[in-house]
Order: sequence, then C-alpha cells, then structure tokens
Amino acid sequence: MTSRIAATQDADFIVEAYATSFGFTVQQTEAYVGKVGLENFYIADHEDRPAAVFALIATGHWFGGRAVPACNIAHVAILPEYRGLGLADAILEDAGAIAASRGALLTTLFASTRPVYRRGGYELAGSEIVYEAETSELYKIKEKYHCRQMTLPAALPTLASIHERQCVVEAGNLQRSAAQWSLLLTWPDPPTSIYVFDEDAAYVIIDTINPECMIIRDWAALSGRAARCILRFLGTFSTVYPRVRWHGSAQDKLVFAMPDKGWRLVHQEEFLMRVLSARDALLARGYNSVTEQVTLEIMKGDQVETLSLSIENGSPYCRTHEAGSPIVKIASEHLATLYSGFRSASFLARAGWINGDRDGVMACDRIFSGPPPWVGEHF
Repeated sequence: MTSRIAATQDADFIVEAYATSFGFTVQQTEAYVGKVGLENFYIADHEDRPAAVFALIATGHWFGGRAVPACNIAHVAILPEYRGLGLADAILEDAGAIAASRGALLTTLFASTRPVYRRGGYELAGSEIVYEAETSELYKIKEKYHCRQMTLPAALPTLASIHERQCVVEAGNLQRSAAQWSLLLTWPDPPTSIYVFDEDAAYVIIDTINPECMIIRDWAALSGRAARCILRFLGTFSTVYPRVRWHGSAQDKLVFAMPDKGWRLVHQEEFLMRVLSARDALLARGYNSVTEQVTLEIMKGDQVETLSLSIENGSPYCRTHEAGSPIVKIASEHLATLYSGFRSASFLARAGWINGDRDGVMACDRIFSGPPPWVGEHF
C-alpha cells in the first residue's frame, strides 16, 4: 500500500468512500473537501487501485502555554472490499511519516475502534465532553453584561484572539488552522449568531435550528465573570429553548459558574495521540514546573531512547544522559498519555505502564502537571 496526495481526478472516489463509510451525500463531501482543501487529503492505493482516503490537517495542541505542532488525522474511509487487509495499520504509519515531514511532532485522532490505533502507537490523551443545561436555571444567574453581535468574516480575528488567549491556560486545545476555523464556522452551515461579551472577554457561537435544544457551536470565557455573563445571556432564551448544549472540559468554567442543579454530562469521548519525536516534543511544550529533572527511558520494541529532561526556570532542556537524575521507564506507545497530562505518572505507575523509583515518578507528576486536556471539536 502507498499513500499519495489526492488529485482532482480522485473526487469521485472520495465521494464514494465517504458515502459508504459515513453516509455523506455528494454535496456534504464536496463541501467538506472544499473547506479542508484537497491538498490535505491522501489516497491509499492497494495494488494500484484507490482503496482508502484520509485527511491530514495541520494544527497544534496547547500544553503548558505553548502550541506543539501537530496534525489531526480525520475521516479515514476504507472501501468495504479492502477492509480486513491491514490497511489501517499501513495508513497510520504513512500518516505519521507524512505529518513528520510537514513539521508535526504529534498526530491525534478520534478512533472508531481503539485496538487498531493502539497497535499503531496511539494512546488516550484528552477528552471531548458535552454538557447540557436547562436554560430556565441559567436565567436565575444574576450578572450584568454587555454583548455585541458580530457577523462573518469580520468576527474571525476577534474570535481567534479570544480563543488563543484561552488556550494558553488550558491543555489539549487545538491551535486552529484556517481550515479548522472554516469548518467550525461554515460547515455544514453557518451558525445562527455570534456574540462577543464585554471587552473581548468571551464569545459564544450559537445554532438555534433545533427548537428543543440550543447548540453552542463554540465558546470561550477568559474569567469567571465572563462565564457567568455567557450563562446569563443563554438564560434569556429560556422561553424559547428549554435546553442548551456545549463542549467543555472536565473542569468546565460554565459548569463551575452554574447553580447547583440543572446541568448534566451527555457525552464523553477521548481523543488519541502519538508522539512522533519524543525529544522534540518534550522541548516544544510548556511546563508549569520551575525546576525539575528526570531521565526517561523510552522503550520501543528492543530499542531504548534515553533522554534526560531538565526544567530550569520553566524552560525545558533535553540531554542524552544526566548522571544522578531519577530514572523512569515508559513504553513509547504510553508516552502520549503522560505527555499530555491525561494520566499522572503516579496513576500510570500503579497501572504498571511506567516503572521508576518514587522520586522519578513524583518528578514526572510535577513536570507534566496542569489542567485536564480537552478539545472543543470532534476531528
């Protein structure tokens, strides 16, 4: 199997693959490809015939206040007659190599079946969580606010600025590319309304097509007051929409700002990550620890990569070996879940996924500490 960049003549094949795999109509596929860009799609050929298609979208994931270059692997579609031949394993290897050649240090995806992707070196790295609340409960919140309605494309610079300021203090969030903003704001249809609060302290992008539930397509709040402003604003729709739904984090600001009752978690799923270059990825992310040191022995099959990670005044340094630093051993396929902070080193040690003395494990706990990683979109 070989993978190549999709060409114009592959359009009919992509339509067929997405129809059989995802039930997309011709119009939906054409719109999706148009938003992402044909240059970001790859065709997997088997015996000189197209067998599968996947998208590879350049992005970044924020960790410790820095965006680590990454690629999202999205909408992998294999024709039914080519399933069960091991193409998925080959596609993941090709996608990782292509992503690395484009400067990515991580690849991430949502998996329809996790064993396939775990064989390819992927592990859970963060959450996609959907909450729902009764708008009548939100109306009880007392918070004065000022908001202005904006329209596209004029709103995009403001939205992107607020989003990035939020990402700096979160973990896992996407550094959205132009293609990802385009998908969010226009596919399959443009949102109903966009509102920005106070002095660019928050925004909400809403869809009101469902009379039973108002959908928050995207939102950001830079403070507790900003979160309360959003909730109070959403509560003004209580006579029209009984419920509102949004993506949030495990430590969600809107949930935190809500009354005691009236909200629920309605969906939770995890995205998976693979670290393409351990050394470069460790140097690329930010850290909350001021000063720390540990030696990581990263095992892949019979090979071991030894890296001494030092955090000095919050800045990372990676050396081949540092005598005297505590040692922690971890399999390469398990590195992503530690790297993202999705699971602590202490948790992974109890699970048997990493080995090390207490000092090494505790050092990793401090190095990779931070807010729980999450994303606000399904890619």
